[in-house]
Amino acid sequence: MGMDLCYYGIKEEEIPKILDGNFDEDFSELEPSYTTRVFSAKDFYYLYTGGKELEEVDFQGKNERDIFTEALLGEVTVSFAPEDIYSYCNCKEKVKEISNFLNKIDIKDYFGKIGTIEEISDKNFKGENFSYLGVKTTRRFYSSMEEEEYIFDIEATTNEFNELKEFYNKLANEDLALYIYIF
Repeated sequence: MGMDLCYYGIKEEEIPKILDGNFDEDFSELEPSYTTRVFSAKDFYYLYTGGKELEEVDFQGKNERDIFTEALLGEVTVSFAPEDIYSYCNCKEKVKEISNFLNKIDIKDYFGKIGTIEEISDKNFKGENFSYLGVKTTRRFYSSMEEEEYIFDIEATTNEFNELKEFYNKLANEDLALYIYIF
């Protein structure tokens, strides 16, 4: 999935307009906002669950969502789906609940659950040596695919997850709800 998850802080009174599909606002200019790749959300989920993958049915809201999944994809019961099944919201109370929940997670603690942490060394496209701490694991990115080796970059994944936490903290502090759009 080469798509982006775009998160926008909104006033809670905007949610009914979004649910009805009657909004004229261009959310791409809203602040606070946070954008990550769908693939990054899949990485976070894989780490948190110790090896489970987010599947298409999860994005479509066909599976029940726990609080971690709601942090990534929003509440299934608060969605706008007539033309776009990939558009969700979280009310401000849920945003605060998610913020508190995420603050209790140190994603670094989860890497050891999926593989062995080791120094990964290789050469870049310029032929220069580089190394980083990573975890090699075997993943089946989609149920229809074969398993393949995947390496998590611990520092990059941790930094990106912490950005998501900071975004939720900002929303909670500003008493905002959340609109999530998969683009």
